[in-house]
Amino acid sequence: MTTVPFGPRNREQDPLLARAAELPKDVAPPRDLWPAIAARLAATPQRAGWRAPGWLGALAAGFVVASVSALLTWGLMREPDPAVVENPAMSGATTAATIMPVQYGPNSPLGAAELTTRDELLVQFRQRLDELSPQTREAVVKNLAIIQRAVDEIDAALAQDPASGLLNELLLGAYKQELQLYSRRT
Repeated sequence: MTTVPFGPRNREQDPLLARAAELPKDVAPPRDLWPAIAARLAATPQRAGWRAPGWLGALAAGFVVASVSALLTWGLMREPDPAVVENPAMSGATTAATIMPVQYGPNSPLGAAELTTRDELLVQFRQRLDELSPQTREAVVKNLAIIQRAVDEIDAALAQDPASGLLNELLLGAYKQELQLYSRRT
C-alpha cells in the first residue's frame, strides 16, 4: 500500500494528479434523461399529504384556547372552600387553644422524633403567643390552615403514589414551614 503525503503538490510530482488532469473536462450524458423522469412522475399517484389547517382549523384552535381560559378563570374566581371560611382566625379570638398543630396523615413519612420536636416547639410558641400582635396571631392561624390543606392534599396524593420522591419532599417542606412558624420571634 502506498501512502500519499498531504500538503500542496503539483502535477509533475504527483502521479494521481497527473492522471486526473488527463480526464475529460465535460461529459455529456449518453441520452436525455428528463423524458423518462417526467413519465415516471406522471405515472405515480399523488398522495394527499398534510395540509396546513385552514380557517376551520384556526376556528377550532381558538375555541379550545377560549374554553381552557374560561375554565381556568372560573376555577380561580369561584368561592373559597367552607373550611377556609370557618377559620378561627376570622373570629378575632386567637388564643393558645386555637393554635392547632398540623395533622399529618397515615401516608406521611414523618416519624415520632419529628413530631415530638414539632410538639416541643409548639409548646414554646404557645407560651410566647401573648407577646404577638393580633395581626401576627391571625396570620399564624391562617398560615397553619394553608399548611394543613397542603398536607391533606399531599397525603391524598401519597395514597395513590407512596413511592413518589417529589411528594415526600413536598410533605417535608410543609413540615419545615410549620416549624418555622413556631420558631419565629416576631
